[in-house]
Amino acid sequence: MALPITRVRAMPWVMVAQLAMTLRRHWKYLSPGERAKLASLLRKSQGVPNRLTPQERAEVRLLVRKLEPIVIARSVVPIGRHAAGRRRR
Repeated sequence: MALPITRVRAMPWVMVAQLAMTLRRHWKYLSPGERAKLASLLRKSQGVPNRLTPQERAEVRLLVRKLEPIVIARSVVPIGRHAAGRRRR
């Protein structure tokens, strides 16, 4: 049985906007050429790393490292904690 729509809680738009701004800021760490190359490699792989050559996988790792994923995760954790806290009430 599905829950009534009034019982479903959505993430507040402010949190979504904060997450989007964080991701955009980190995406800009790459040059336009690097962004295009990363997007191309991700499209080529279709989410399956084995579809890329070892050199291409190394290039993806290098480009992703430049995005500083650990810093992104640390900045997003407070957003997630706030959302989880709202559900506990």
